[in-house]
Amino acid sequence: MTWLLILVMLMFDVSFMVSYNINQFVCWFLQRMFAVVYDSCGGPKVLKWKVVENPVLDFNEVLIKVEACGVNRRDLWIREGIYQHLGKNKYLGFECSGTIVKRGAAASKLPIGSKVCALLNGGGYAEYVAVPEDYVMSIPSGLTFEQAAAIPCSASLIWLSFFERNNLIRDDKVLIHGAAGGVGSLAVRIAKSLGCVVFATAGSEEKVDFCRTLDADFAINYKKQDFSEVVARETNGTGVNCVLDCLGDDVVDQNLKSLAVGGKLICIGYKDHWKWSSVEMKDLVSKDTTIMGININTFNVVEKRNMLEGIQRDIWPLLKGNPHLVDICATYSFAQATQAHTLMEKNLHRGKIVLLPRTDLPHTDLP
Repeated sequence: MTWLLILVMLMFDVSFMVSYNINQFVCWFLQRMFAVVYDSCGGPKVLKWKVVENPVLDFNEVLIKVEACGVNRRDLWIREGIYQHLGKNKYLGFECSGTIVKRGAAASKLPIGSKVCALLNGGGYAEYVAVPEDYVMSIPSGLTFEQAAAIPCSASLIWLSFFERNNLIRDDKVLIHGAAGGVGSLAVRIAKSLGCVVFATAGSEEKVDFCRTLDADFAINYKKQDFSEVVARETNGTGVNCVLDCLGDDVVDQNLKSLAVGGKLICIGYKDHWKWSSVEMKDLVSKDTTIMGININTFNVVEKRNMLEGIQRDIWPLLKGNPHLVDICATYSFAQATQAHTLMEKNLHRGKIVLLPRTDLPHTDLP
């Protein structure tokens, strides 16, 4: 009779049949776990919360019991079939936080029981994930699991943009687009911690108001104002040292006008996958401008390890004891992944969206 009950639970959506704690016991007994999956690409409603096999631990990996997982635009693109999933883990989720519960034979840097966050090659939308130990970082003191899960992807882009490829210093001027989002909000906080002057843009008055709460020096609605004119006026025509862009084609001309001589336009995303951008070559040459794109998914193991070491050296001290620097917009249970993706698709979030591996969690967000 017991085995018949277990079989029935595995065949149906058990999260609604019995309590979560009983489900956990059954999964532990059968070496299974819960994960967010999808059988075919499509909208948010294709996401399902199901029982799957536990991850297989490689010799250089640690097994993390996931406490929280950050939601990123890449998750949506993969779910829609726009972006190819290149990782060995077949589930979504490219950053998480949790506790190390097991180590591979060659993994020795962090002990079992360590509270960590990690940059993932997928797999974060699950109760357990196997991660190369080089991609795992201790959580900065004072941060919750939810805040720690919101950091790895954003911090990677910010470290590459502000430290490795720019070396920003006090009084440098930075223009940050999408400043109310998960990456942008942390970028504003880090830039201000470095003593930079920050121009922050967003696409609604509500988000502009949110940017002001991040202590941005200038908050601009790019849909209503020409931000290059604001930059020119407030810098006496000298421009900004760096533009962190996630908008793409629509604002490329304004971006170039906003740059100072020797400035860098760093592209970390785009609104439209299929648009082409064109620029006047004379504008690039006359200002000694650099345009570059960043995609951490192209990095090899050594490049990622060096990047994460840089993050812990340069960004972790800024976050240590400062939980207010990490802005969480909303938390959802894994069973509510559809709602989380819908919120991001509508671009209504301010800060980071985080998933928790629960079935009984009421949705919470900030006012």
